Amino acid sequence: MTSTRPIHQLVHTLSYGDAISTEVLALQSAIRSLGIESEIYALHEHNKLVGRSRPFSTIGECVEADLILHYSIGSPLNDLYREWKRGHRVLVYHNITPASWFAGINARVARDIEQGLSDLPVLCGVSDRIWADSKFNAMEIASLGFNAEVLDLPIAPERWERARHEPTYSLVKSRPGTHILHVGRLAPNKCVEDVIKSFYYLKRYVTPQSWLWLVGIDTDTELYSFSLRRLAANLGIEDGVEFMGCLADEQVRALYESCSAYLCMSEHEGFCLPLIEAMHFGCPVIAYGAGAVPETIGDGGIVLEEKKHAEVGQLLSMVATEGDLRSRLITKGRERVKEFSYGRFTSRLQELLTTGSKRREAQSA
Repeated sequence: MTSTRPIHQLVHTLSYGDAISTEVLALQSAIRSLGIESEIYALHEHNKLVGRSRPFSTIGECVEADLILHYSIGSPLNDLYREWKRGHRVLVYHNITPASWFAGINARVARDIEQGLSDLPVLCGVSDRIWADSKFNAMEIASLGFNAEVLDLPIAPERWERARHEPTYSLVKSRPGTHILHVGRLAPNKCVEDVIKSFYYLKRYVTPQSWLWLVGIDTDTELYSFSLRRLAANLGIEDGVEFMGCLADEQVRALYESCSAYLCMSEHEGFCLPLIEAMHFGCPVIAYGAGAVPETIGDGGIVLEEKKHAEVGQLLSMVATEGDLRSRLITKGRERVKEFSYGRFTSRLQELLTTGSKRREAQSA
């Protein structure tokens, strides 16, 4: 990649608040800060981000440009990227959730995943560079016989410098007791049922005045979302479980700042950005150590080796209580987050762009 050519990004859907789109927007800002023209091309765009991307069909108007493809699923963008001859190509691998997680949930999503897995080696083969947002993801690329360089996800200033939503913050604070938070799509690989079961033990046996806040959409996973609601009802804790759906960033910030602890029980993560966001806002993190989760948390939170719901419920109570454990977790979390600052992200991006240019100059010499 060179500074004389525009660097444009391809993303299937420019969503609001998800990890991939957070990186897309952060990359655009960072690329532009280096004096390089950069646009986002997408098939779909969230209504809160209208105007931030261009229809992918219009990229043909570009005479010459380097392309960055954000890869996580089968998409028509893959064909466009594979056939691109007007500049260099960089594939950013965000991981692909195994299709088995969506069996019985959504057959179309499972097919898209299978197509994404099938296309991946081909797209790696035509790419000039491959970036991954974690060492875990880079290792998956290595298993296919390719090399990937790591570009960690950042804490994006565009999202989190806005003031929190005070009505949401006040809503939580108006309920004395323990508040547990989970942020992310209601998708089967997230294992939100384990979050609910752990919360059940907290509420039923330890701290009756407890609430669980589940933030995230259930688009394409409605059957799974229904099963979660039914589980909460069957356990008799539906009055303590709040399904919040999609919230504005200001509302999510208010929950990060007002909740007692963050719990993640996911079994497949390529990074898990909400863990970093929670630590950034001083919300202690407990997470099951699957996928990239241990790498992401580092020593900034508690990583679980097993899913013992009763023990996790007790641990949530301990972390939520003011004392040495809670204070240490908050301090360690904020120290860990410094590794994901926007400044470091921009510096790493510039390093990757520079080394890529030098490598091509050496090859052509």
